[in-house]
Amino acid sequence: MKRLNDGIKWTMVAVLLAGITAVPAFAEKTTPATGKNSAVPAVPRAIPDLLPYHKFDPPKSKLFDISKLTISGDLRVRPEFRTNTGFAGNTGAKNNTFVVQQWARLGFNYSISPDVTFFLQGQHSKNWGVNAPFGAGTDANGTNGTLFARQAFMLVRNFLVPNLTIKAGRQLVVWGNHRMFGHFDWNNVGWSHDGLTMNYKLSKSTNLQVGWLRTSERNCPTPTSGNCIGNVRPGGAGTPFSDATDDGNVVFVRAPMKVAGVVLEPTYIWHDGGTGGMGAPRPANQSRHTLGGRAVKKFGAGGARVDLTLEGYYQFGDIGPGANASGAQTMDIEAYAFHIDGGVTLPVPMQPRLSAEFNMASGNKNNGKWGSFDQLYPTNHIHFGYMDRMSWKNMNHLAFGLQMRPNADSHFEVTGHIFNRQEETDGVYHAGQAQFLTVANANGSTATDVGEEVDVVYTHFFTPGNHVAWQIGGGVFLPGQFLDDSRGGNAGEQSWGYTQLWVNF
Repeated sequence: MKRLNDGIKWTMVAVLLAGITAVPAFAEKTTPATGKNSAVPAVPRAIPDLLPYHKFDPPKSKLFDISKLTISGDLRVRPEFRTNTGFAGNTGAKNNTFVVQQWARLGFNYSISPDVTFFLQGQHSKNWGVNAPFGAGTDANGTNGTLFARQAFMLVRNFLVPNLTIKAGRQLVVWGNHRMFGHFDWNNVGWSHDGLTMNYKLSKSTNLQVGWLRTSERNCPTPTSGNCIGNVRPGGAGTPFSDATDDGNVVFVRAPMKVAGVVLEPTYIWHDGGTGGMGAPRPANQSRHTLGGRAVKKFGAGGARVDLTLEGYYQFGDIGPGANASGAQTMDIEAYAFHIDGGVTLPVPMQPRLSAEFNMASGNKNNGKWGSFDQLYPTNHIHFGYMDRMSWKNMNHLAFGLQMRPNADSHFEVTGHIFNRQEETDGVYHAGQAQFLTVANANGSTATDVGEEVDVVYTHFFTPGNHVAWQIGGGVFLPGQFLDDSRGGNAGEQSWGYTQLWVNF
């Protein structure tokens, strides 16, 4: 099984990388080699040396055209509070917290030609009052720094064949309703991925998407030691790379299409090593396959608009005994997740939409198999309550909502959630997919009732162009029996609220 998985992985990676060396051809420039003479010196950078390295003064490019450059930007500031932070677990005080988060993004998009685009987006992300230098302390939700590249990629259209587009570098991967891959922009950093993705347009309504993402690199275990900054080689220049066998990879094949008015997104995903032990969101030393997809249908009925979404996945494979483990695989993976939601938008003023949804996901049964579903890189904030107390793992979730447009420039919603554990032998996982309450910390409770949550959010868009938005929201979480058992019957409710101002251009 392990040999087959490795074969599949590296075969797909080889296919993804096969044509990338032809990228310079799309820059519409000549190379040193000509049809008359192929005995030319090797090009030091393995690309046409159109802009030589400078000896003293920085070079001035004759290739740059300001009309091909566009700049985009985002700035968001969000004060946020939460009460009774220790309401789950038999340790910790019931403290209150208040924090102000901010990020600013600036993106540079340069079109080298109609088919070739270069994009760089830097991000400055921090909490007010945190001023730790890079590599010291904790800032921006654990990035150990405030300034970094959120996106940095080249995009080539009609690559080798018509209708084939490739994107190589640091990029966002966002699918459907963000249940498996999303940008997670609620977070003060968000998700981004290093890798190579391809989109081939098979027809007007069908695409084939293939990707390889590199999620962790074990040759560089300590970023603050200097091993991974510029040099990359663990022992310094001239030393060999180490034989790291627990790197992280994601390989996917996806075919979004529209058939008879139904949006279909069949998907296959394979991924391996994670960054932690058996209780981590993504255990190390695993080979996990995911099969499933999403289907969406929208139609009218009596003047109303009806929408229905189904999404589900089954996971199989094997997993080793723990973090950075080696040797034989010891545990089979059997996990699944399912979602269904529907809504009716009424043809009356303010366009109210009444919605309902149900979610379920498997957890561990302690039966010798790994049953915890792996949700990969979602935007959970928009799915399982804005207070971020649940993810798509070991859960049964029922929600009802009302969304409406008080006027053309505003949006209002109120949603109620009911949360339960699916397996009493497994704990509760927050929106980041790590356990925030284990069975042990719940004093061994067998209760499955986790609690209820009610959220209210109002958004106002400023005209012209909706480049500025203001949002205010809040929620309350009423603990169920499982949380109450963790605090000796006195968990107490948790409340949460925020306001944010967002500017983009």
